[in-house]
Amino acid sequence: MENSYWRNKVAVVTGASVGIGARTAVLLANAGMSVVGLARRVRLIETLNDQVKGEGKIFAYECDLNDEQQLTSAFTWIREKFHCIHVLVCNAGILKANFLSESSTKDIKELFDTNVVATASCLREGLKLMAEANVRGHIVVMNSVLGHRIPEVPVPLFSVYPATKHAITALCQTVRQEIHFLKLNIKLTSICPGMVDTDFLSVYSEAVAELPKLQPLEVAKAVLYALDTPDGVQVEDIILQQMRKVN
Repeated sequence: MENSYWRNKVAVVTGASVGIGARTAVLLANAGMSVVGLARRVRLIETLNDQVKGEGKIFAYECDLNDEQQLTSAFTWIREKFHCIHVLVCNAGILKANFLSESSTKDIKELFDTNVVATASCLREGLKLMAEANVRGHIVVMNSVLGHRIPEVPVPLFSVYPATKHAITALCQTVRQEIHFLKLNIKLTSICPGMVDTDFLSVYSEAVAELPKLQPLEVAKAVLYALDTPDGVQVEDIILQQMRKVN
C-alpha cells in the first residue's frame, strides 16, 4: 500500500478467519497496520500471523456478531487496548441457497441478522470509536454485485440473500450522509464483487463449478485500492467481476 498514513494505525476486520476477510487482514498487516480480526473460529485468525512480514500484526478476538453482548464487548476490548480504530472492514456474511418458497423463517431471519443487523451494529460501534477519537478513518463494507442487480440464472436459488445486499447498499448511502452531517473525516466504500472462489459458494456446489470466479486476494486488493486514494477522494462503490477466459 503506497499511502503511508495507515502504517501503525489500527484496523478491524469482521469475518477474518477465512476467504476475503483473511486475505484482507493479511494485506493490511503487511502494510504495517495492527489488525483486529473478529470471528468465531479464532484459531484460524491466529495462524494468519504466519503470513505477516514486517511490523504489522493480527490480533484475534473470538466473537459471534449475531450476539449483541459479544459484539459490543469486542468493541469495548478494542477501545481499551487500542483506544481507537482507523479502518473498519465489515466483511462477515452468510449465504443460504434456496428458493424463497422453500426457505424457513429461521433461515430468512438468520440471513438478515448476519448480513444486515450485525453489519449495521458493527458500523454503529466503529463510527462511535472513530468519532470519539476524531480520527481520519475509512470504513469498507463488503457488499455484492447482487446488491445492485439480480442476474438471470438457470436455477435462481437466491432466497432473500440479494434483498440483504440491497439493504446494505442503502445502508452505505445513509451512513455516508450521516458521516457528512456529523462532519466526520471518514470515508465509506462499498465493495461489490461478483462470484468469489471461497467456501461461501459451497452451498451451490456443482451449479457454479464452471462459472468464472474472482479469487479472495483480488477482492482484498480492492480494499487496499480504496484505502490508497488521496485524502479528500472517496471511492463510494467498487464493482468487480471475473472475466470469462478468451481462447
